[in-house]
Amino acid sequence: MGDWTLKLHLTLICGMSGSGKTTFAFRHLFNTGAACRFVFDHQGRDGPRIASFVPGVQPCYTAAELEVALATRWVVFNPCRMFPGDMTFQKAFAFFCQWVYDASRRAPGKKFFLVNEINQLQDRENIPDQLSQIVLAGREENIELVCCAQEPHFVHSAITGQSSELVCFRLDESRALRKIESLGLSGSEVQALPLGSFISLDRLQRTQIAGRVF
Repeated sequence: MGDWTLKLHLTLICGMSGSGKTTFAFRHLFNTGAACRFVFDHQGRDGPRIASFVPGVQPCYTAAELEVALATRWVVFNPCRMFPGDMTFQKAFAFFCQWVYDASRRAPGKKFFLVNEINQLQDRENIPDQLSQIVLAGREENIELVCCAQEPHFVHSAITGQSSELVCFRLDESRALRKIESLGLSGSEVQALPLGSFISLDRLQRTQIAGRVF
């Protein structure tokens, strides 16, 4: 992924469902050293997948459990108990973004914050203040935001504009492809990718690599 000191702090991973983007995101977190990894598991699916790779990782349902999990270097927050009825996850996401930022300020070292399906938690017009704080000031606390999206055209410009690494799996939707092209990749190349294959663009160095996760 290149030299951390030369980069900003935001990786945007795009792709249609089943294309491999979440697998890439997990491998990125597993294979890169970090003081801690934070995951917002609003769909309740990330926790079990992470536990299959990292035995002992348990989802956190309360603020107290979040604090305890810090010692494991994996903090996976499932908001269903703290925020029952929050069907859009807006309050839960705002809470966790602020908690991640505050927790990161307490200790040195690189941290990852993974948000799967970011397009469900913000839109082109609005971004939670707590997430904006991480996007704009997270570098000061060594937070790398890792966002996955099926619909990059619905991702707020604060995220797309600040992304230092763009990783694209197959996309077919015309608006998604136009957005990817505006960020520096070829829409036709992205649309032609086999499932499991990706193109990664370092948006600072303007270099590309290709690979596959399955």
